[in-house]
This record gives sequence, C-alpha cells and structure tokens, in this order.
Amino acid sequence: MIQENELITFILCLGALSFIIINYAKLKSLPGFRILIISFTLFTMGWHFTVIEGIIFEAVFNLIEHLCYICSSITLFIWALIFFKKRGGNELNRDN
Repeated sequence: MIQENELITFILCLGALSFIIINYAKLKSLPGFRILIISFTLFTMGWHFTVIEGIIFEAVFNLIEHLCYICSSITLFIWALIFFKKRGGNELNRDN
C-alpha cells in the first residue's frame, strides 16, 4: 500500500527536478556539478523505489531504496568536500 507521505515526497522530488532543469545553466558553474547531479539522481531513484515498494516486492525495493540513499549520501558528501575545497576555502580566507 502506498503511504501518503511517500507520495508527497515523490511530488516534492518532481518539483526539485523542475528547479534543476530551469536552473541547469547556473548549476553547471558549481564545482563538481556532475557529482551533485548523480547524488540527486540517486535520491530520486530512492524516492521512486519507496513508492514502488508499496505496490510490489516490498522487501526487494526497500533494500534497493536504502542502497540508493546510502550511495546518494556518499556522493553528496564527496561533492561537499570538492565544493568547499574549491570554493569555500578561498571565501573563508578572505574574511581573515
């Protein structure tokens, strides 16, 4: 059975996807942009799988969903390291 909060999360994901599509040119200027997109894609896949698990093969899609979340978190962490190394370090040194 599909839960309402999972469906709402999926709809919010579609809203975030439209934001990314609209602002794609601006987002490309971010360091490690491709890694950020991979992370968002993995989160999106996890959100899709959480809705699908309510319909069929609950245990299988639950496992795949959580694997997507783990991989997405790791890639987001890597992106944050790259971002702060290339951008954040220079901005922090200017304040001192």
